[in-house]
Amino acid sequence: MWFRKRKKKEYSTYPGFAYHAGELSAYLAELHYFIIALKDGRVIHHHPEDSLAFHDWLIENKIRDVNKR
Repeated sequence: MWFRKRKKKEYSTYPGFAYHAGELSAYLAELHYFIIALKDGRVIHHHPEDSLAFHDWLIENKIRDVNKR
């Protein structure tokens, strides 16, 4: 049998944010403040310097926006 070596998946990161996109499940944005659910069940809060750029990064990485249905 032929076995393929699994390619390690690389996840996007955002400067100054301690988690990579693969760890995020969903987010809720309020002005310049984000409440983020992690896949391991924890909830964190983040206040980025550039909230628009951070929000764009979340969208680019297809992180679910709790406000959108």
